[in-house]
Amino acid sequence: KTEGLAGIRMTDLSSDQKDHVRKVMRDMVKPFRKEDRDESLKLIDKSGFDNLHLSFYKDENMGKDEIWDVFQIEGPNMIWYFRGKPHVHTKDHV
Repeated sequence: KTEGLAGIRMTDLSSDQKDHVRKVMRDMVKPFRKEDRDESLKLIDKSGFDNLHLSFYKDENMGKDEIWDVFQIEGPNMIWYFRGKPHVHTKDHV
């Protein structure tokens, strides 16, 4: 789906905000082999980066410090779920 997903759509972000999302995505795939990282990010671009939606889950704000500990990036052909506390869990499907 490109419409009706939770969160803010990438097209609603400024260019510097989009750049930051891309940086976070590159960081999330760093543990993988370079060829797999490159292929994953290429497939995301091919499917339409602007069709991705970014959601933060306020009810998952651990420690009530207003640092968003849980977020999800979802699009037509992928979903990434990230939880940063008490330790990192990420589920990536591209």
